[in-house]
Amino acid sequence: MDEIRKIIFAVNKTKPHAAEIAFKLSELAQRNGMSAQICDAFPIDEEAFRGKDLCCVIGGDGTILSCVRPLIKYDMPVFGINLGKLGFLATYTDEIDDESFLSLARGDFMISERALLMAKYRGRCYYALNDFVLKDLRSAGISDFQMFADRELVADYVGDGLIFSTPTGSTAYNLSAGGPLIHPKARAFVMTPICPHMLSNRSLVFDYGAQIKVNCVSGQSALIADGREIETISAGAQIEVEMPSVALKFARLSGDSYFGVLRNKLGWAEDPRRLQNEQR
Repeated sequence: MDEIRKIIFAVNKTKPHAAEIAFKLSELAQRNGMSAQICDAFPIDEEAFRGKDLCCVIGGDGTILSCVRPLIKYDMPVFGINLGKLGFLATYTDEIDDESFLSLARGDFMISERALLMAKYRGRCYYALNDFVLKDLRSAGISDFQMFADRELVADYVGDGLIFSTPTGSTAYNLSAGGPLIHPKARAFVMTPICPHMLSNRSLVFDYGAQIKVNCVSGQSALIADGREIETISAGAQIEVEMPSVALKFARLSGDSYFGVLRNKLGWAEDPRRLQNEQR
């Protein structure tokens, strides 16, 4: 990695101690010859990212998701300090030591690329790091979609909606809806129906190059990207979903483990008998 000269701190100031942590780390960066800028305004100011070499997000996974667009635009690596709940994306804690921070700030890290999804609707393009969700605008409404993959009809879906998830997002809404976990290095994405009215409707995993088109058969549907409603899809309209060539770059220190995160954050693959013995 090239030498890091300019760092931007994207700070969720609603999180306890976020401002103090940002000030402390920015001071540490400046004492070590780097320039540092703190950005705590949301929606995020994309222009503040211009010319920076690295982004440090202080908040949680949601704060990282809010920075996806400028991170892609300026091809900038990011690492997160988690002050939220789970911290799948923001994997470092507020107890990060000075040496670990400086290793990241100096560029002594590995790049972990995370695939994105791109949705196209009426000439506009949107990106998601976790997922796109299509669901009826009415809270109690039933969605009716027709889906095609590479011009071939897949199925008609009637239910609460559809989730299109990246490997990164497979541990989020997709998992809660019964979808599979996908390793972040896999060149694939998954569609998971939400409460489908047919028991045979299950998740489908698509390869990297699949071109998905979804027709909104009836009613109005919301298109939601990483938890934010971005478009209203009219009846009869079509939305396209695919994996773009660009990826989001995460800065990782050696020793970071995807499966370690699953075990620590979800209690994944823990033997309940062993846990019971440890509690005795």
